[in-house]
Amino acid sequence: MALSQSEIDEMAETLYAAYDEKEPVEPLSNDAEFTTEEAYEIQAKVFDKISDGETLGHKLGLVSEAKQEQLGIPEPIFAPIVEETVLDGEPVPTEDMIAPRIEAEIGLVLGEDLEPPVRPMDVVTATDAVVPVVEILESRYQGWSIPSAQDVIADLTSAGKVVLGESAKDVSEVDLVMESIAVSVNGEVQASGIGGDIMGNPARAVAWLANRLEAEGKSIDAGELVMTGGIPAAIDIEPGDVYDIEFANIGSIRVRAE
Repeated sequence: MALSQSEIDEMAETLYAAYDEKEPVEPLSNDAEFTTEEAYEIQAKVFDKISDGETLGHKLGLVSEAKQEQLGIPEPIFAPIVEETVLDGEPVPTEDMIAPRIEAEIGLVLGEDLEPPVRPMDVVTATDAVVPVVEILESRYQGWSIPSAQDVIADLTSAGKVVLGESAKDVSEVDLVMESIAVSVNGEVQASGIGGDIMGNPARAVAWLANRLEAEGKSIDAGELVMTGGIPAAIDIEPGDVYDIEFANIGSIRVRAE
């Protein structure tokens, strides 16, 4: 049974309050089942409350088949990247977050619009730069309890903060599939992976997103950033820790938590 508009509004308000007050809540699906389309509607309403409407691009999540099967959804998930989430050299404010986790990603900055149907090679051709990105994940649900993909979609696909690297490489200089990443905590490597962990190729994930957005009347345009999805496993963030994210070719990012 479809949710009423008042139910959708109420769910959005619940998540926004959790975002604003930093007080976790029970997963929305504990009280009512809702569809993927309804989850994206809830997500949009929450973003409307926290941003001025300006977006930097898009972020992808659940880009592995294993994660999709775990949460019972046959495709990745996505959300906008909003200016309000970007950390510009500041440490991660753990006191102002519920339960942050750190995740490293390959970012693609588009130099041309992506016009569906889009293939991975179209993404490569349209890419102006490849950049290192770190996402500080956050869940508004108690104990990171995420029983369904619809829950995480509604919860901004676990958006928290974003750290953009200062370096950039031309796409011709980067093997997107073999680009490796290592994440160290206080000097010790804790997680690693390669670009091929993202649907076999990060460009394939971006092509999927461009084609998926067309159905909603949206697009990926020149100048936008696409965060292609977490590669190494996400790591819990603790105050005082230092996180070094080393990419093979596209640069590095150091993140401090306070």
